[in-house]
Amino acid sequence: MIRLTASSYSFEAIPLEGTLAVVKSMGFKAVDIAGFHARGKASYEPYEVGENPRKFADDLNRLLDRYELEAMDFFPQFGASPAELSINDPDPNVRQKDLESFRGIAQFCKLTGMHTVTVLPGAPHLERTQDENLDVSGEMLRMFTEIAGEAGIRLCFEPHMGSVAQTPELALSLLERTPDSKITLDYSHYLLQYISMERIHKLIPHTGHFHIRQAKPGKLQTRLADGTLDFVDIYHRLKAAGYDGAMSVEYVCADWYDLNQLDTLNETMLTKELLEPHVSL
Repeated sequence: MIRLTASSYSFEAIPLEGTLAVVKSMGFKAVDIAGFHARGKASYEPYEVGENPRKFADDLNRLLDRYELEAMDFFPQFGASPAELSINDPDPNVRQKDLESFRGIAQFCKLTGMHTVTVLPGAPHLERTQDENLDVSGEMLRMFTEIAGEAGIRLCFEPHMGSVAQTPELALSLLERTPDSKITLDYSHYLLQYISMERIHKLIPHTGHFHIRQAKPGKLQTRLADGTLDFVDIYHRLKAAGYDGAMSVEYVCADWYDLNQLDTLNETMLTKELLEPHVSL
C-alpha cells in the first residue's frame, strides 16, 4: 500500500512541534522528519541524534503521540552543504564520524518507528576520479545499509544535482556498488537538468522512498500548476512496480536553486488534494 505523507521540513521556518501541528491540521497521518545541520527550526542536528538516540526518540515520540502522527522517514544531512562532511569525504576521519553517528541514527529510527532513513549519496570530490568517488560512496552505503537493516530500517540514498549520482545512470552505477540499498527518488533533481522522463522512470524499480515536488525542465521546484510532472501517472508506475512505501510531499523553502519562491503550505495542500483520491493517507 502506497501512502501519501508530508515533510516537516516544508515548514521549517517554525519549530518542529509547529510543523507537526500544521501537518496534522492538513489531514495527513504520517510525516517525514529532517536532520539537516544548521538549517531551519524544525530539524534535529544529525550528529546530536547519533550521540543520544534515546533522548531524541523520546522527544519525537512525545510529539508524534500529541499530534497522532506516524514518522515515515528520517533525512539526516551532516554538513551545511552536500559536499561538507559527505559520506565519501576524502578524510577518513570524517567518514568514520559519519559511520559512528549513523549507528545512533539507525537506533533513533527504530525507536520512533521509522520505515526508512534517507541519506545523501556523496559528492564528486575533485581530487578523485568519478569511479573512485562512487567506490567510496558505495562502500559507505553498504555499511549504512547493514546497520539500518539490523535495526529493521530500509536505507535509501537520494540522487541529486551535484552529487555522485546526479544522473539516473550514475545512480544505477552506485546501486551496483550497494545492491541492498534503495533510492529516495525525486524527479525534480533530474528534470532540473533536462533529463528525459524515460531515463528517470528506470529508477522506479529501485525506489524505497519517494519525494513529491513539482518541477519542470530547468527548474528544481515550481507551483503545482506550473510544473510538468504527472504525479498520478508516476503513482501508477510505482504501484505497477510493486512499490509499497510512501510518496512524501516535499516542497521546501531554501536559497538553493531558488527554492524560496513559492508558498510551501499552499502547494502541499494542493498536491495532497490531487493525489488523495489515489494514495492512502
